[in-house]
Amino acid sequence: MKFRSVLFASLAGCAMTTPAFAQMHLTGGFQGLDPYVGASIGLLRYDESGLSSLSPSVLVLRAGIPLTSFFAIEGRLGTGISSDQTNGASVSAGTFGGAYAKGSLALTPKFSIYGVAGIAVMNLHRNFLDGDTTDTGLSAGAGGDVKLTQDLGLNFEWTYLPSGSNAGHSYNSNLFSVGVNYDL
Repeated sequence: MKFRSVLFASLAGCAMTTPAFAQMHLTGGFQGLDPYVGASIGLLRYDESGLSSLSPSVLVLRAGIPLTSFFAIEGRLGTGISSDQTNGASVSAGTFGGAYAKGSLALTPKFSIYGVAGIAVMNLHRNFLDGDTTDTGLSAGAGGDVKLTQDLGLNFEWTYLPSGSNAGHSYNSNLFSVGVNYDL
């Protein structure tokens, strides 16, 4: 339900800003159409009904290929770095991966915003109820890229990951990450 709400809000926001963008000459965020690689570190926010939020840290590697200046396809692999615990309950991220479509819009020559949507697989390690789990499902996010040099940039992103159920308790996870990109 939360995923649908976020998706609806994002689409509504885009629809409302379309008239303002109609007067602008838009350019895509993938200016050189060069393949790129990147790495990010972030916090996974794990929310399960009846439990305080947990935030283990993760490492994400990504590689992408721009098809146009506005659109790319991207693959991601990640793993947990640390776990988090509360009241004896512990959660850590195992391995995860995803395949995404990425749309990017340059707001200035050095700053662009983007959205991603695709399919992801998320493995979580828990020391309570059903224990470890692997969930596959839709994933979407939004972020921004800041160019430092022609080939190097910083990025930040929020990503909604697949959710599931743990012994009848629903849970979801979101990732906020910060990292670097390098155009090959």
